[in-house]
Amino acid sequence: GDATLTFLSLNNNQIDDEGVQVLTEALQSNTSLDTLMIARNDGISKHGMKILLKLVNDVSSIKATLQSNHTLRNLQVKEINHNELDPDPHEEIKRHIIIAAGINRNNGSDPEAAGIEKVIQTQLHSETRAVLCRLQGIDRSLYSEIDPLHLPEVLSLIAQRHGQGELYAAVLS
Repeated sequence: GDATLTFLSLNNNQIDDEGVQVLTEALQSNTSLDTLMIARNDGISKHGMKILLKLVNDVSSIKATLQSNHTLRNLQVKEINHNELDPDPHEEIKRHIIIAAGINRNNGSDPEAAGIEKVIQTQLHSETRAVLCRLQGIDRSLYSEIDPLHLPEVLSLIAQRHGQGELYAAVLS
């Protein structure tokens, strides 16, 4: 029969940022691997963690978010060494990777629904989008991408899911 890989443990494999880049390129169109364990690889720096974050939730555009990997439901990433001088950015990146994998998990076997939920939770929430843009080095407005004919629907969705304060922030941007 057909054998598909659903679980991959690469813990303790001396993987570095270059290895993460190769791995994420292969996983971009993945539709079967739902668990990736890549902890205890000391060569993975903050840059490598950002590459993993972009794999599961690329906020460079709405289209990029919709095309992110929505199959990885369990992603165990680098464990943080708290003796580092600057551990907080790693923790923040790790937290957003876990959130994106959780959205994948919550949407079961429906990658399209996971993509839409990521857009709603991250692209249409100004604070979350600002954090993810900072982490991914993105500096452009989301609303320039949206067809003006769809803007009323988008603003209505923001108000329904995130409240009036977030709607006000969206209108101001």
